[in-house]
Amino acid sequence: MIKAIVSDFSRVVLLPNDETYTGGLNALHKKLSKDGEYDFWNYFRLNSDLVDFYKSISSKVDVYIFTKGYIQEYPVLKEKIRGSFKNIFSASELGIKKDNDESYRIIADLIKIEPEQVIYIDDNQDNLNSAKKAGMHVICYNSNEQVINSISEELKLNINKN
Repeated sequence: MIKAIVSDFSRVVLLPNDETYTGGLNALHKKLSKDGEYDFWNYFRLNSDLVDFYKSISSKVDVYIFTKGYIQEYPVLKEKIRGSFKNIFSASELGIKKDNDESYRIIADLIKIEPEQVIYIDDNQDNLNSAKKAGMHVICYNSNEQVINSISEELKLNINKN
């Protein structure tokens, strides 16, 4: 039975305003922050539809973020996502790498469930492969509709099994 959703942050929950930008969002944020404060929302946008969906299912399953870096700590963004997730895990803070299957077992241990009880969502296939190798169910983020449908199907199956 699925007990938790663990979602990537960059390019799933947080998107670049410039859809042609292919670099990392943490790297862009770091570059823009070098000169001090900047208008965060000129460069980034919150995937509000997905965040709202995550909130809507939080009574059925706990929803977490597992991200590579630290952009989620930027004050204007942190304020906007406060209370939307049970916890946010940063690979850099934990000293782990997202392309290592052991990292996903560590995340499962931190939330005190088995990897098999987790759906992991990411846009990076290497990360998805590692999560799957650790035993998690995986969904490759392509669109909100696809992720929402996949999670809804999985949760409905679990509800009917009980």
